[in-house]
Amino acid sequence: MQASEILRVVKSAGGSLWVNGDSLGFRLPESESSLVPVLRTFKCELLELLRQRPHIPTGIHLVRWEPLPAPVRLYPWLTVLDIETFIHATLAQLASQLRGNDTMAGNWSREELLTRLEAVGITVRLG
Repeated sequence: MQASEILRVVKSAGGSLWVNGDSLGFRLPESESSLVPVLRTFKCELLELLRQRPHIPTGIHLVRWEPLPAPVRLYPWLTVLDIETFIHATLAQLASQLRGNDTMAGNWSREELLTRLEAVGITVRLG
């Protein structure tokens, strides 16, 4: 089992994982307590994976995290050179858009922001 697979299993079970300093924090439904030994076994790999991912704002759920290597050409007039910064900024814009603040979202629509994330290898779900 790989760390990304464990993360998917925990999320689909209704649990969550997070980094707490050098510790792995987790919350699992009681019915999924059998995952605790797996989390302990893969602690280092899970911490590394979680540290690579940006904070996902409330209302946005990560579905796929496979950032493409730079450069990524989004439009004839826009090539992304710093993928990590672009992902963080686009997630922040999407969170602003969800709060109804179009200006802070760069006046991009939700669909446009989701498409921009998809273009660099990130899939999110709203709600």
